[in-house]
Amino acid sequence: MTFDVAAVRADFPVLDRRVNGHPLTYLDNAATTHTPRQVYEVFEDFYAGYNANVHRGIHELSHEASIAYEQAHDRVAEFLGADSREEIVFTKNTTESINLVAYGLSQHLDAGDEIVTTEMDHHASLVTWQQIAKRTGATVRHIPVTSDGHLDMGAARDLVTDDTAILCAPHVSNVLGTINPIEDLVALAHDHDAYAVVDGAQSAPTRPVDVGAMDADFFAFSGHKLAGPTGIGGLYGKRAVLEDLDPFLFGGEMIRNVTLTDSTWNELPWKFEAGTPPIAEGIALGAAVEYLDDLGMENVRAHENDLAQYLLRELADREFVRTYGPGIGEERTGLVSFNVDGVHGHDLSSLLNDRGIAIRAGDHCTQPLHDRLDIPGSARASVYVYNTRAEIDRLLEVVDTARDDLDDYLASERYHDLVSEHYHDPRNRGGVSDPTFVKSSEETTCGDDGEFHVTIADDRITEVAFESRSCAVSRAVASLLSEHLEGMPVAEVAELDGYVARELDGQYPELRRECVEGPEDVIREAAREYVE
Repeated sequence: MTFDVAAVRADFPVLDRRVNGHPLTYLDNAATTHTPRQVYEVFEDFYAGYNANVHRGIHELSHEASIAYEQAHDRVAEFLGADSREEIVFTKNTTESINLVAYGLSQHLDAGDEIVTTEMDHHASLVTWQQIAKRTGATVRHIPVTSDGHLDMGAARDLVTDDTAILCAPHVSNVLGTINPIEDLVALAHDHDAYAVVDGAQSAPTRPVDVGAMDADFFAFSGHKLAGPTGIGGLYGKRAVLEDLDPFLFGGEMIRNVTLTDSTWNELPWKFEAGTPPIAEGIALGAAVEYLDDLGMENVRAHENDLAQYLLRELADREFVRTYGPGIGEERTGLVSFNVDGVHGHDLSSLLNDRGIAIRAGDHCTQPLHDRLDIPGSARASVYVYNTRAEIDRLLEVVDTARDDLDDYLASERYHDLVSEHYHDPRNRGGVSDPTFVKSSEETTCGDDGEFHVTIADDRITEVAFESRSCAVSRAVASLLSEHLEGMPVAEVAELDGYVARELDGQYPELRRECVEGPEDVIREAAREYVE
């Protein structure tokens, strides 16, 4: 049994859009899915019919809003296999859910405790546990990823010991599509009396989830990835564990009694929902899981895997494309990350955008995983319930011609002639023998991967070169900058502000602004560090 994709598409009016003269082909669902009318109409119903604060008024509108908001918790609990609404806390997103858990558990951590995560963790997890470890003296250890995109379970069994206090892992990788053996990981944590925290951002939208069978202590997820609105997500926690956990936020609603000297906390889940909550968003989240339940999560899983396998097979036939994660025939979630030889993901994304096709390109908030794969980033196509094989074929058409189309794209009137010139004839590419400093561009918001090598004498730049695995636009800009920098006082470089934009007369697509500005940001920051 499956669902009628054409009927599903009719629930998402945004799919009728045309982008750059082409039908919208939306393949960026691992970042954010679209929202059906059955969900977004909740907002009009709420604000036009019963808008009021919850749990705060003895009047009809407040009562109706409270009932609807509480029922949304019930619906989400049922969707995830939780025992009751008391185990479902509404948050902004997966990131806030993991932070809530980390803050609460950090109160019980000491030096000598260990936190185990994985090399494929999203930054929402990695960064959070890093900071908790710094504050508590705990140590973070990481389960490695194998060459075929799986967690090394042998290494996991060695890493998780009686010193482990917390194990946090993604149910599904947002880059590799790998479906991790999460029940085995949870059992491994519990064998050592450690808490098991699951990042369910990519699994809750794409397959049946039963937190009871999983036995995780915590399961975090986001609404905007499962046909719901942005600004709402959730945290499942075992009732006994939540009751013992300290609140993350304080204020109204989460209290039971307040005096001038002390306070006591409300019952679950309101103990963790301080202040006025996102009421309409919460009710809409309930509608979103109801929509997915009506489709059937087994059907959603089968549909996603079918499309992912089709895309994977097609890309495997192209020797100029490299894919990442489990191979053909092994179940994965509905995403495939890949790279095209000679075409950076940002450039491929631009070429696809010209044809109305939306994907994600970059490091997908998993810089350590991309370091492990030894790539600066990847292109990621991800499907959902409304996508079709015909849309994947449109993607493949652009992939097939991308290497030839890139030159024409850079030479088009959208870009100043200097971009194409410096891309084809880069100046000062490479390193210098004895640089005064080397500054990496990995930290830019553009997510590019390159370095400036700079030699300084008498507070002037005497030699500059760059090495880059960045996109074509950033490489061209780095070349342009390197010519300009030679002979400049370092103090002047530290004050650069918009030089590249002026040189290009502002002639570049707004979509690529970060690619244009990134190299200048990097060299300016490096100069300031030197001057200081």
